[in-house]
Amino acid sequence: MIPKAAMRATNNAMRGYIPHSDIVSAGARIVAGQQKQGKKPGTGRGKQKRPQLTEINHNGKAVLKGKTTVAAAVKKLHDYEETGLLPYEVRSLIERAHNLEKRVEKLEGWENDGS
Repeated sequence: MIPKAAMRATNNAMRGYIPHSDIVSAGARIVAGQQKQGKKPGTGRGKQKRPQLTEINHNGKAVLKGKTTVAAAVKKLHDYEETGLLPYEVRSLIERAHNLEKRVEKLEGWENDGS
């Protein structure tokens, strides 16, 4: 569970940068309530790949894409925060996964060429 003081500090920081941050905060409170009750949001649907939820508008600010709901954005933010990783660490893991996939493809190709 996220401490109230941490949520307040986060809300105050977001207020100046994220449009409709009060809606995002309301969604975060819903998720926190579900966690308190022991429910896992989104269980039972299987693992789904979520598309990118934001885009950069003409002013250079990050905004939610077309039909993206605030609840979906809050869920993705919560999932990210639960990892405990910093943004550069996430990018590093993604890059490492891509490199490993290329390496596996190369090794599989070698096996097929050698026969």
